[in-house]
Amino acid sequence: MVTLGIAAAIGMFLVLIMGATVTSTGSATGCGRDWPLCRGQFIPQFAVATAIEFSHRAVTAVESLLVASFAVGLLWLHRGQRPARALAALMVGFLLLQAGMGAWAVVQPQAPLVLALHFGISLIALAATALAAAYAGRAEEIGNAVPIPGRLRVATWGFLLYLYLLVYSGASIRHLGVGPACPGWPLCSSVGVTAPTAVAVNLLHRSAAGLAILLAAGLVVAYVRLARSRRDLVTAGTFLLVALLAQAAAGAYLVLSHWDLFGELLHTAVTGIAFTAAAYLCMRVSLQGSTAEVPVMRRELGPGRGVEAPVQGP
Repeated sequence: MVTLGIAAAIGMFLVLIMGATVTSTGSATGCGRDWPLCRGQFIPQFAVATAIEFSHRAVTAVESLLVASFAVGLLWLHRGQRPARALAALMVGFLLLQAGMGAWAVVQPQAPLVLALHFGISLIALAATALAAAYAGRAEEIGNAVPIPGRLRVATWGFLLYLYLLVYSGASIRHLGVGPACPGWPLCSSVGVTAPTAVAVNLLHRSAAGLAILLAAGLVVAYVRLARSRRDLVTAGTFLLVALLAQAAAGAYLVLSHWDLFGELLHTAVTGIAFTAAAYLCMRVSLQGSTAEVPVMRRELGPGRGVEAPVQGP
């Protein structure tokens, strides 16, 4: 089951990258306005744009089967556990939402901000699948972790929300096409003064990205104070911080390479990794105490009588 979960997570990551390829190469209409067929055919005659869009759909279809199979297996092996039910619902629900929005964008062109939201939904689908795979492999360890202060849990979830809004702002810049208005890094060059609004949007996004790195560093410091009992948070938090630094570097490369395809895909890939790492932290700080259903024993009170009572721990 763990192997199936890993395959589903890798497949979702591939779907994310291929979706970015479709957007960056302008291949969204490579199959015309037909869906799920491609130019009215099941296997179309291939041009470059058609091949990119059609392969994206094919991989998404295979991934849908993987996620559905993994969800069924997860619910069966961990039946009665609320985290398993929640993760299965999230990964299936957001996969369907992701596919539905993709089909909608093909059949009916959408506003740039709606397309940016599609990317955000894809990130949640990726994170949910990766978290489900992690839970399937280490359910007992994750579910019986030592509790942490409530404020730190709130801070971790707040950071995830902040990161999601940051990602959405970056996706909006890409879909609105205002990135080239700020061709320098870390500040804009003089070319950008002709579009002050676009320049301001870019600089705001970059400043917010820098703040995200500082906030992640603050979380790591807070986790270090719990190092004796929660080394898992220190490790995951450090990984998140490194991923955010890599994301910033990928963003700088994207700008300095004048928004080439490799830069787009690299930035997308690192963004997916960073967001998944932040979501993983939220799962680790939230699942505390046993995830299993409380077992029930029958306590006899006398001949012909009895009452069911929960088993008490030691």
